[in-house]
Amino acid sequence: MVVAVLACTSAQAGTRSVVLGNTAFELTYVADPDSRRQGLMGVSDLPFGSGMLFDFPAGTQPAIWMRNMLISLDLVFVADTGEIRHVFSEVPPCAELPCALYQATQPLRWVIELPAGSVARLAGANGSAAVANARLRAAEDVVADACRATLGLSIGPVIE
Repeated sequence: MVVAVLACTSAQAGTRSVVLGNTAFELTYVADPDSRRQGLMGVSDLPFGSGMLFDFPAGTQPAIWMRNMLISLDLVFVADTGEIRHVFSEVPPCAELPCALYQATQPLRWVIELPAGSVARLAGANGSAAVANARLRAAEDVVADACRATLGLSIGPVIE
């Protein structure tokens, strides 16, 4: 299975249709600071096949925290070149301050938030982030031109 395939099309305003592997996702698209700050706070149910696509200005080193979150998430950090740079799997909500920050080590353009377990499910793994990352790395020969045209985004292999 190829998990790193990402094809995008514009759906309605504020959403993007994304295909990861052979699975379609409807992602809420957020690009302004207020929407990025709000993220998925307060969401109590996020079904498989949905999520959020955060668009950050070029050169930003995005940091995600889970304050005021009600559910766990998988966080996928993506460079402006479209390469997956890091995956944080099964990230729990923050119960009390200070909250952990989930951040890559270099500037990135995109963060995709998915329901917890989505990366492992797409990779056919049993919940192991290491296995999911290894499977994503194996998909390095695929680039989704539809994303590049629609969002300037394509997903390649995981690079740690």
